[in-house]
Amino acid sequence: MIGLKRVRGYATVIAGCLWTIFLIDMWVPGPFDRFGKVKGTDFLHFYVIGSMAREGRNDLLYDARAQFDRSRIVVPGSNDFYLPVESPQTALAIAPLTRSPYTVALAWWLLATVIGYACCCWAMWRQLPGVRRYQYAVVACCIAFPGLYSTVLHGQTSLVGLAAITAGILAMRRGWMFIAGLALGLLVFKPHWWLAACAVFVAAREWRVVAGAIAGATAQLGITTLIVGMPTMSAYVEVLRSLPRISRLLEPRSGDSLKSFFAVFVPVEWLALGLYVAAAGAALVITAGIWRSQARFEIRAAAVILTVILICPHVNAYDLILLCPVYFLLAECFADGTFDGRRVALPLLLCATFLAPLVVALPAMVRLQFSVTAMASTLLVLRSKAV
Repeated sequence: MIGLKRVRGYATVIAGCLWTIFLIDMWVPGPFDRFGKVKGTDFLHFYVIGSMAREGRNDLLYDARAQFDRSRIVVPGSNDFYLPVESPQTALAIAPLTRSPYTVALAWWLLATVIGYACCCWAMWRQLPGVRRYQYAVVACCIAFPGLYSTVLHGQTSLVGLAAITAGILAMRRGWMFIAGLALGLLVFKPHWWLAACAVFVAAREWRVVAGAIAGATAQLGITTLIVGMPTMSAYVEVLRSLPRISRLLEPRSGDSLKSFFAVFVPVEWLALGLYVAAAGAALVITAGIWRSQARFEIRAAAVILTVILICPHVNAYDLILLCPVYFLLAECFADGTFDGRRVALPLLLCATFLAPLVVALPAMVRLQFSVTAMASTLLVLRSKAV
């Protein structure tokens, strides 16, 4: 049995270790950490495209060579190469920060990430009366969550996805389905996340959410087109069309989705793809059934988030920050007695997904058991609770 005392203790230890290591690693002057890596890693790419957008050089947003040259100017000595696949929206969002030097811009970005994450956690916490009784455990787990650590370590934009999903879930909780869809429309800055979310709600026949997601995405893309121009958007579309051919370059380490799971365990590419499509379809059917059931909202919403992550074709460790609302929703079910805390299956599965962003160094066949297998198993447990 995983009791509250153990949760508090483990969370405190994990939080202390993670952030102490982070501070020791980063507490050196200059843009490189103690191991010689660029601080913020992926943020260097965002900074480069943001600086190009700020200068009005939208023609360079999908010029790999120009971006590599610019990155070496921004951080002399850097040899990191990034494929230019990010949306113009990302460049426009980062552009204001590029008025400052790289390390200052990174500090502001990480501060915004932590504050935004705290706001998402607070928004979930205040809506769940059962969870509110355990303030220290909740705060400790939020700080200890390796999904946040991975996002901060990589300087990633995953917080935007977390904010969109959190806002969408809270709106659905109030019955504001179209507004929930508008919030989910923000995910179009990473189209694979938007498509995954739409697929779930199409399967669930929740048409107001789908309509809102389409409206929100259309508005975002329309405003972006007005700012950057049609030639830049056309270049972006071409990049998106090329993604299937360069997917292995984008994901040198297997990700945390069903697609990566079958790619690792099935050596025949076409068979792995077929099994992924079949498994994703099964997950959608299961989740649609859960959503249309009489189960409490927390169970239905948690199933939706798990399935969005599972069926999304491109998921990295830092994207697992999107699991944060799942822990709040299911913790509420434990707090009010909906789930029997004496049964350890679901708590162990949630612990495995919680720790998944930390085990990136393990071989994929082992690591995916912590993320994909645990998420899929959790979905099946929720299905049994919804019957």
